[in-house]
Amino acid sequence: MHQSSRQWRSVHKAGAKIKECSSEGCTNYAKKGGVCTRHGAKIKQCSSDGCTSYAQKGGVCIRHGAQKLCSKCSSEGCTNYAQKGGVCVKHGAKVKRCSSAGCTNQARQRGVCHRHGAKIRFKQCSTEECTKYAQKGGVCMKHGAKVEIKRCSSEGCTNHVVK
Repeated sequence: MHQSSRQWRSVHKAGAKIKECSSEGCTNYAKKGGVCTRHGAKIKQCSSDGCTSYAQKGGVCIRHGAQKLCSKCSSEGCTNYAQKGGVCVKHGAKVKRCSSAGCTNQARQRGVCHRHGAKIRFKQCSTEECTKYAQKGGVCMKHGAKVEIKRCSSEGCTNHVVK
């Protein structure tokens, strides 16, 4: 099938245009060449032994050493990551604000902030009948998640670091 004769169906997801698979009746997202993995898109897997994740850069997944391409803010002395226009939010990158009247919070989902209806989903613990949120490794603290608790770096202080 030629590239020009292919009928693309576009889906708008959170403001981004995402293409659907061009196979008849398929509603999956197109990965490569206009088709999904079920219909022939070849996606490279991580070259690390036993890993089934997709390769990102250099033939490996992020877990095995692929670096995310994130640029730093171009303002002198700033170590934050750039958002838009090469600068961070602190140095002028525009962020979408909540569309609710009088609210100045950053929009999280569907144009609104958490307070006005954006639902932020957290994964639940994979242990049967547990309703707590998963911390690390798909389980909660009670069921074996090992979460390192950072301490204050000031001399003599034993408090936990608060984000």
